Amino acid sequence: MKRTVERLLIASLLLLSAAFAARAQKAPRSPLQISAENISAHAPRLADSAKVLPGDTVRYHLLFTNVSAAAVHGIVLDNPIPAGLRYEAGSAKADRSDVAVLFSIDGGKSFSAAPMIDVVVDGRHEQHAAPAELYTNVRWTVRGDVPKGAQIRAEYDALVPTVTAARSSLTK
Repeated sequence: MKRTVERLLIASLLLLSAAFAARAQKAPRSPLQISAENISAHAPRLADSAKVLPGDTVRYHLLFTNVSAAAVHGIVLDNPIPAGLRYEAGSAKADRSDVAVLFSIDGGKSFSAAPMIDVVVDGRHEQHAAPAELYTNVRWTVRGDVPKGAQIRAEYDALVPTVTAARSSLTK
């Protein structure tokens, strides 16, 4: 009788472990994965591509996967440009044609395809395109549906300023 109880207990524990393992394998994935790579790192100059030096360019990759049971609409991917880095003009893109890329120069409070700044010229206030170095956030807005299981890839580059470039932007 004692062996039967032990066997039942062991069998129950094995079933419970298998159930937990199955649940862990079926746990929903995070729909957004963000990674970065130093695309300037070269083996002779820098052995560890995870390190960045002034003048290097870091490419940020965003991968959205629709993990829901149906198509989704209205997907917006926001990514702040890390402090100390500068957005590289023209580098933001996505792998779908129905994606609008917008930028912020105010920490993500407002977005525009071409942010504007107020500049005083000959005593008059004029609106000029903000330089890319003022961008603080990048946003990708998907206009169409994203089917179940489909992915959207987006990326942008950011430059690690050199000491000289950092000083000159502070003195402007």
